[in-house]
Amino acid sequence: MNIELPIFEQQLKVETQKYLFNGVQWASWLSIFLACVIIVNDVAKTAHLIVASQTILFVFPVFIVTILGLLAAKIIGEKKSNQTILITFAGILTLSWVYAVLSLLPYLDALDLETGGATLSGVESLIDILVLTFAIALFPHRGLMLTTVSLFIMIGMVVRIVELPGHLLFPLTKYLCLLVIVISAQKVLYSWFKKAILRDVEKQQLVKQFRRMALIDGLTGLSNRRHFDEILAQEIRVSERNRHPLSLILLDVDFFKRLNDKLGHQVGDDCLMALGRILSEIASRPRDLAARYGGEEFVLILPNTDTAGAETVAAKLKQALREAKIPNPDSDVSQYVTVSQGICQWQALESSDDYLARADSYLYKAKHGGRDTYYSDAMPS
Repeated sequence: MNIELPIFEQQLKVETQKYLFNGVQWASWLSIFLACVIIVNDVAKTAHLIVASQTILFVFPVFIVTILGLLAAKIIGEKKSNQTILITFAGILTLSWVYAVLSLLPYLDALDLETGGATLSGVESLIDILVLTFAIALFPHRGLMLTTVSLFIMIGMVVRIVELPGHLLFPLTKYLCLLVIVISAQKVLYSWFKKAILRDVEKQQLVKQFRRMALIDGLTGLSNRRHFDEILAQEIRVSERNRHPLSLILLDVDFFKRLNDKLGHQVGDDCLMALGRILSEIASRPRDLAARYGGEEFVLILPNTDTAGAETVAAKLKQALREAKIPNPDSDVSQYVTVSQGICQWQALESSDDYLARADSYLYKAKHGGRDTYYSDAMPS
């Protein structure tokens, strides 16, 4: 199924926004958890209170940024947020972690003496977790994700080189390998992400198409009987509520069977299609509805229109058919296609069935009054 590019691009933008909103929140909650683990671990294993207090001070910006960000997300909400806000927050959260890790560097030697070298491994593990966290949280936005992840990987390499200056090959290799893995993973994940959205858009388009097929007459392109019944019931409820007039025109092609028998069914179909186009132009207001009622019968729903207004529409239709000059050589009233029309305005407490029956009775009177005319409830019975 072919999907219009603007529809897909718009949906991709919406889903990317939604994922980033949830991803940044997830990264924020995980950041709070990691910051708490760092503080608890240092307080429990460090004898120097000064070092422990410095650790708390270094990760404190992470707490502030994440809490403010989560509160803002709660207040603003997903629909009111935008990518600029999310990118800005993700950048600030990244910088708060960069500050925390770099601030810990001068204290690594003292901490390693007390923990037997475990602190360096802990910092490297923290950086690896941050790399994975931000890679997953931000992958739909390639530029932001690569910038953030590259920064964390580079800091991990710097930490390793500073603490173990004689071993350069491993941190450089790790940096390059992680970067390649993250870039490759982002491409794969983003490809799956786009395919999932494409399938969703295709599904939505199919649903719309099936619904349209269920509500549209295949020959004329007008609404079908089912759609007409739904809209008529809806408009009656509206008229009951606001007391605005509602009119209906039920019409029938004069001597259509003769046209079919004389010129063939294909010409008959062409006639109905041409009439459908004319009715679409006549029912031009947003809430007007032109529908194929059945066979050669059609109907117009005219909200906010009284009987006089509906008679004006009927006269326009009659004139439009004269100008269209659709041949009907066996007609008794004209050499061209004409219609008989029954017009009536909805009355309070009248059901849709009764309303249609009344319109049908007026159509019958128009036919027996010579055809190529209309009869309304404003005319003498």
